[in-house]
Amino acid sequence: EQLGKRGEPYVLGQVVLGLLVIAPIINLEPVVRILAFSAVSLATVIILSSLGTLGSSLTPLPKPRENAMLKTDGMFKYMRHPLYMGLILGSFGLAVLTSSLSRGMFAVALTIVLNYKAEFEEEKLVEKFNEDYIRYMSAVKRFWIL
Repeated sequence: EQLGKRGEPYVLGQVVLGLLVIAPIINLEPVVRILAFSAVSLATVIILSSLGTLGSSLTPLPKPRENAMLKTDGMFKYMRHPLYMGLILGSFGLAVLTSSLSRGMFAVALTIVLNYKAEFEEEKLVEKFNEDYIRYMSAVKRFWIL
């Protein structure tokens, strides 16, 4: 039989990563710190850009303002909820940067809350913008990568 047809690469990956968990011969901490700092920096850019795009439509409540316009430019071209994505990305980045398990757990909880808030908000946005928002939902992911 042809090598890889039965899933051998998965077994190889499993064995190598399992051994690295037991005896980490490679120190990835400097790389992880750079990635975490990059995540916090990117989160800051996403949040600031999104705040500028929303302008007077910004509200902490999931129900849009009466005078709100549907925003699909700026960061909203790439994700439907860039402020939430920025908060999630920044929270996990900060947790890693500070080596804080507590922050990591709170970042997980924040991700769950923001996902449910986004679902509720999208119901309200569909009510307000009807087919325009439904088309937008089908074209753009909620949280960029999710």
